[in-house]
Amino acid sequence: MPIFVSIQRRKGTAAALLGAALAAASPAAAHVIPIQELRHGIAMTSAQCAALPSTVWLVVQGRPFCIRYYLSTAGGAGTRPVVFLEGDKLGAFNTRTGVFKADPTKDKDIDTDKLDKYAENLSKRNKTTAIYLGRLGVDGSSGDHRLRHSLLELHVTNAALEAIKQRHRFEGFHLVGQSGGSTLAGGLLAMRADVGCAVLGAGRLVNPRNLWPKGPTGQIIEQFNAADSAAVIAQRRATRILLITDAADQRVPEKFQTPFAQMVRQAGGQADQFLVQATDENRHGVTPYSHMTMAACISGESSPEIAQKLTQFVAKRLADKAKADLQKTAQQTSTVITGPTRSVETR
Repeated sequence: MPIFVSIQRRKGTAAALLGAALAAASPAAAHVIPIQELRHGIAMTSAQCAALPSTVWLVVQGRPFCIRYYLSTAGGAGTRPVVFLEGDKLGAFNTRTGVFKADPTKDKDIDTDKLDKYAENLSKRNKTTAIYLGRLGVDGSSGDHRLRHSLLELHVTNAALEAIKQRHRFEGFHLVGQSGGSTLAGGLLAMRADVGCAVLGAGRLVNPRNLWPKGPTGQIIEQFNAADSAAVIAQRRATRILLITDAADQRVPEKFQTPFAQMVRQAGGQADQFLVQATDENRHGVTPYSHMTMAACISGESSPEIAQKLTQFVAKRLADKAKADLQKTAQQTSTVITGPTRSVETR
């Protein structure tokens, strides 16, 4: 499937709201993207894309896309940036109706200044160049987020990385993802031979479904399954694959993560898995552990060393959560009874 990529040099730095909001955006609100603007997809012209900072204009499978990225060298500059791929946004997606289920308690407008700050912190943590890459239809990128996990999103993400690589003359990337971002990163491992560390947090890497019943306009959407490419990924000898999994994950159960590592190893490759305990109600948010693992990987630490660090970090986060829960519950003035802290298991 051919992928055509064109890159435009950006001279301006003024941001604008996406889609219909672009023309009406005021300077004071220029960095805030209303979440309601994203639910039905965002279309942009090349001129609108050029007005935004740090974007690449792509044509993938005959369709135009403007992908925005947030780059920082606050912690140091390197030729192999750490790229973070965030999890899915906009809430639960009903594949039968093609509609997102809104959640007013969680849905927040996107402040791109915060994404710049995220990239800065990522650079400082890893002491090298860092990139927060906007996924399809969110975080300043055009497209339709209802196409998340699709082959199209995978090809668009890969084309964006290639365009960014050419523009900045990078040698390659380190990839770290959370949930749907990790699913993307897993798919990218079969497409790219320039990945150093790949930290896959809570990603659906084994996907028994390859079709969605209904997409944004009622058409069948083809998904991808990273595990199908385990044999190809196993040949990426320069890539170090590290999975971060909570065995009690309620969003992406372990059964969709662990077999991927097993299949890569069975094909002769290398993949380590670390079992941690997330502190959110769904036991799904492992991003803090993934970032710690990425920094350790870049530093060249061994898997046993990473496991030891994660064990200590898990214990600290659980203790902090217990303390916070105690403070929120007025009637609990005595000791909170907790189970023993388990060591991180390496697979």
